[in-house]
Amino acid sequence: MPHLRRLWAGMLTRYTVRSGTRDPIVLIVNENGIDRLHYTFPGDYHHKAELYEVNVAANNIIPENLNNSSIRVGIRGEDLWRPEHFVVWGERFTGGAIIPLAIETGLIGISADASEGNLSFPLRLVGLGNEDMPINRLLMLMTTAEEDAETNSPITLQISSEGSPIVDFDFPDTPQWDQEWGQANLYFVPVISPFTKRGLARDAISLRIRGDDAWLPASFFLFGLDDAKGRPEALVPLVHVRNWTLGWLSTDTSEGVPSVRLPQV
Repeated sequence: MPHLRRLWAGMLTRYTVRSGTRDPIVLIVNENGIDRLHYTFPGDYHHKAELYEVNVAANNIIPENLNNSSIRVGIRGEDLWRPEHFVVWGERFTGGAIIPLAIETGLIGISADASEGNLSFPLRLVGLGNEDMPINRLLMLMTTAEEDAETNSPITLQISSEGSPIVDFDFPDTPQWDQEWGQANLYFVPVISPFTKRGLARDAISLRIRGDDAWLPASFFLFGLDDAKGRPEALVPLVHVRNWTLGWLSTDTSEGVPSVRLPQV
C-alpha cells in the first residue's frame, strides 16, 4: 500500500493560565515496533494554534499499519504543556490522497515532571469518511502568509446546497492569534444542517471577507466530522489548499477580491 509523502500536525494550546510551554514537543510514529518518525516541532506553545507540515517521504509510513498506540506526542522538559486539541493527517506518496490519521480533543497536560503529568500521550486513530458520511461539524485549519498579510476584517466561511446555506460561520475572536501574519488557526465549525460531501456542488464552499483590511492566507484545510461534539470517529477531507494561490481577500478591489470559491478535494 502507498506510504505517505507528507504529514500535517495541527494543535491548539489551552487558554488557561500555565498552559503554554517553551520545552520541545515531539511527534512520534511507531509502526509495529519500528520508529518511523521522531519530529521535534519548532517554536513555543502559548495560548495559540500551531500547524506544521513534515516531509515523511523517506520514512515509509503506511497508514494501514498503524494502531491506536502508534502515534504519540511527547515533551522534552518539565515545563508543563496543556494542549486542548491535536490532529494529524497525511498525503499519500502515490496518488496524493489525503488521509486523516489521528485526533484527540479535551487533552490533559504533559510534562517530564511526573507530579504534573505524563511524559506523552497517544493519539487514537480516526477513520476516513466517505462521500456519503453525514457531516455534523467541520474542522478548519489555516495559516496566514507572512508580514503584512494579517487582517482585522471579519471573514466568513459559507457552504450552500441547492441554493440554501448549510454553513454560515464568522471566524471568531479568540485568544488565538486570529489571522495574524505567519500564524496558524484552528476552529471547530457548526453546521446549520447535516450534509454529505457527495451532495455538494463543486462551487459550494467559499470564503468571504467583509472589510478592506486585506488578508492573504498561506494554506487552508477543511474537514467534515461525523460527530456534532466531542471527539470525532471519522473525518472526510473537503478542502486541502497546501499552498494558497487564490490571491488576497479584500472588499477594496484594488487590493483583492471580496470572496473566493474553495476547491474541493
